[in-house]
Amino acid sequence: MAGSASATPVLLVVVVVALAAGASTTSTLTLLSITNRCSFTVWPAVASTGLGTELHPGANWTVDASAIHYTADIWGRTGCSFDVAGRGRCQTADCSSGLRCRSTDPAAPATKAQVAISEGFYHYGIRLDKGFNLPMDLTCSSGDALRCREDGCHDAFPYVKYNDHSCTTAGSRLQIVFCP
Repeated sequence: MAGSASATPVLLVVVVVALAAGASTTSTLTLLSITNRCSFTVWPAVASTGLGTELHPGANWTVDASAIHYTADIWGRTGCSFDVAGRGRCQTADCSSGLRCRSTDPAAPATKAQVAISEGFYHYGIRLDKGFNLPMDLTCSSGDALRCREDGCHDAFPYVKYNDHSCTTAGSRLQIVFCP
């Protein structure tokens, strides 16, 4: 009996920690989900936040709203090689600062999603920054779906129309898909 009495407080702690972890996960707003449907690895960058990761084919990455203070540029890099410290280069859309991009100005070419958070809305668009490197879809669960699947898509979504595409932040999710 003494063994089961001492195990009860430990079990209670485990249950409380698990419930707290579940509550914090459900209360966190996910701003954006990035999916790689390409047949090759893509290294997305979320510039000005200093975020970047490696996405193998079929992988998904979520970025929490707290990481983006007002605006963010998001693009995929290809042909990258990084050491364990995150130093390295990419063949397309390199940001010159390794795995975690700090610059909003990638090397040419780059298909770039742009997101701004303002007064309860996500404003978003796609533009080509010095050329096209990856097909991309950018959608909001309560707004327009934008598609840039070949060079020249900037004609459909020029930078001046960036604020023409918006959705409410309440309950909405943004989704970027590379190689849709």
